[in-house]
Amino acid sequence: MHTRAALIAVYLAATLHSTAAASPFSEAASRLDGDWRGSDFVLRVDARRAQASIDPTRPFEWQRFVVKEVTNEDIVFSVGAELFEAKLDADVLTLTSSGFRGERVLVREGELRGSASE
Repeated sequence: MHTRAALIAVYLAATLHSTAAASPFSEAASRLDGDWRGSDFVLRVDARRAQASIDPTRPFEWQRFVVKEVTNEDIVFSVGAELFEAKLDADVLTLTSSGFRGERVLVREGELRGSASE
């Protein structure tokens, strides 16, 4: 009986530790959270709900947002079926994508208005 109690205690301690430590993926999603705008591209990320919008004519039409890979310099993520590679420097985001040629440079705007991320 003591063995079972010890195993339960170890399991609970490990579970609490793993949920308390933020993963690089959740940290990257939090860093991308918010409104980003460039001269010809818009990205709205609601990391808490794992959704994003890239269509400025339909700002409330959300698609699934998933961080796929995190390295020291890059964050690879998807919005719906589109794949992006981002370099984040303070409030400037440089994007490449499977959906367009070249790079897009976006600047962080204010907080997402009306979202639960506030």
